[in-house]
Amino acid sequence: MPYGVYVSAAGANAQNHRLQVLSNNLANVETPGYRPQQAVLQARFAELIESGEVPPGLGGADDVGGGVTIQAAQTQFAVGPIRQTGNETDFAINDAQSFFVTEQDGEQVLTRAGNFTFDSSGFLTNSSGQNVLNPAGRPIQINPNLPYRVLDGGRIEQAGEEQLLMIARPKSLGDLAHLGGNQFKPLAEFDLADGTQRPVVSGYLEQSGVKPTTAMMELIEASRAYEANVKMIQNQDHMMGQLTTRLLQR
Repeated sequence: MPYGVYVSAAGANAQNHRLQVLSNNLANVETPGYRPQQAVLQARFAELIESGEVPPGLGGADDVGGGVTIQAAQTQFAVGPIRQTGNETDFAINDAQSFFVTEQDGEQVLTRAGNFTFDSSGFLTNSSGQNVLNPAGRPIQINPNLPYRVLDGGRIEQAGEEQLLMIARPKSLGDLAHLGGNQFKPLAEFDLADGTQRPVVSGYLEQSGVKPTTAMMELIEASRAYEANVKMIQNQDHMMGQLTTRLLQR
């Protein structure tokens, strides 16, 4: 099998991975607090260089490159557009380093989506029914029969008592594992925002960070690159077939 076929196949596989990442971004263009993913492709050395048989930099036939390889997708954590909703239990954080904390199956989950509501029992929950936690790690609950006020900074006041939303500040954004959608799993202990680090506003909601027009253009580009690699595979296979036929006819 010609080496070029393997290089083209690696390129097609890389572009297919890129298509999947971009398609997932477009599927979440309406998901509040969604952080877009970015496919990362890296150039490879030729096979003989990777195996240590030839040193890099000689510029010969063995140093023409080995196509591309796929790296783990990277999350883009820039703050997305913030839209006023008029719903007082919607919250938005105007800080790329901070996250709300909810509870799923006894574990803490970080999210940028602040579309919360109080259920019939007075628990503050997200759209998936997960409880929103306070700085002590307990679910936020009010008396559903009494009036309450929602204040900036992620504060909820009722009957003279005030509750705070837990605002997590990971020591590094690399300590977060993407769980899908707009949720992340903390891989290390995180800090809590103090009284001066709570840029949270109520009545607003952070939208998806995906830019639809840009994502669609990148999707078209990746699709054409994938098709070009597949066509290269077909052309090389056709050439090998013709060469084999001529050799057998001799």
